[in-house]
Amino acid sequence: MAAITDSARMALMAGVAAGRLSLDAMADLTGSAMVYRVDEVAHPDALSKLLNTGLLEPVRGPVRITGLTRRAVPSVSSNCHNVVLDIEEAAGKLPASLFLKLPMESYATRWFMNIIESWRLESHFFRDVARDLPLRTPLTFATAWRGSRFFIAQENLYDDPTVTLFTNPDMVEGPSMELIYRCLEAFARLHSHHFGLDQSARERILPHRFHPFLSPRMGVVSRTLNRLALDPCMEKRPGLIPREVEQAYRVTVREWPRLLEYWFDGPLSLLHGDSHLGNFFASGDEMGMLDWQAVHWGKGIRDVQYFLSNSVPTEVLAGCERDLVNFYVEQCSRYGAPLDTNAVWQDYRGFSFHPLMTLVVSIGFGGLNPEQDTVMTEVLRRAVASVQRLDYPGWLEQYLAREVRYQR
Repeated sequence: MAAITDSARMALMAGVAAGRLSLDAMADLTGSAMVYRVDEVAHPDALSKLLNTGLLEPVRGPVRITGLTRRAVPSVSSNCHNVVLDIEEAAGKLPASLFLKLPMESYATRWFMNIIESWRLESHFFRDVARDLPLRTPLTFATAWRGSRFFIAQENLYDDPTVTLFTNPDMVEGPSMELIYRCLEAFARLHSHHFGLDQSARERILPHRFHPFLSPRMGVVSRTLNRLALDPCMEKRPGLIPREVEQAYRVTVREWPRLLEYWFDGPLSLLHGDSHLGNFFASGDEMGMLDWQAVHWGKGIRDVQYFLSNSVPTEVLAGCERDLVNFYVEQCSRYGAPLDTNAVWQDYRGFSFHPLMTLVVSIGFGGLNPEQDTVMTEVLRRAVASVQRLDYPGWLEQYLAREVRYQR
């Protein structure tokens, strides 16, 4: 019955998302819609109008772009059209180049992203949350969401000589141990910053309606996608998901509400949510983070599990995993968020499902280009190995049995 109800609600949300896209398409005829195609945006008047609708600092506006050129900088994204523009601005209120995030032109991508509202979440994050974080995030000059469309205009990190960006090949190869420890230290600073805030304080920073697992809207979406994605993923990647992992996946989806109670219980922190190596950048001696489309409140160890499982080759991680988790715990205590080492390790085991489910949904429903396909396949192998190495099926069985005893 729950699956039928979720499917009906998903169908309704899908219809609403399609309606948004249709309304914006009609508004294009009158020129009242937010432009989103790169060819339309890459003109001085159009870019000026777009930026002025979403300036974060009024002192920078109104801006007037007098000239621009599009730079040939590769920037791969699964759902955005990223472009670097060299600009001339009359009052000198903006830097000489901008990194611009726009919706992909693919109707299917725009429709799906409007269902899950990740673009809206990221726009909110950079407008209202990013400035208070202890990590560097790209300096954002303007952002807005209207109808089915959004944009984010940020500093161009390619032009910062102190910044090192990471690519998909870097992720496949895996980071050095020195870089892994730097990322774990960055997580500890991030997670300690808002550690243990009460619900009202969290709501003022990042409202519950944006939560990708707990909000009334996204709770339905996440449950439904996870339930429906496994079979198409296994068809596309035959043999990569062993029987015992498949069974644990299906049990997890069936017992979803009970797992949510565990995953999001206890002191919470602000998480990145999609914390693989490609969403980090080195900024001098510290680490910054990009692409906050999955930011939410949760246990910090989820970010750590996601990062290590996705970004570190299996044979490397297997020999040092417990030490890395212990280092993260030590750094959290150093920054004022004391954690119990043994409890965090059990949380780490329990969260090993999250990288797996993300890959299953991405592969099961995603239309991937060849480079993304190669990366996703390797990362899926790592996620499966993590579930097996940490015995997530055993953890799951023990947790569900314990819950039954408590209910009695």
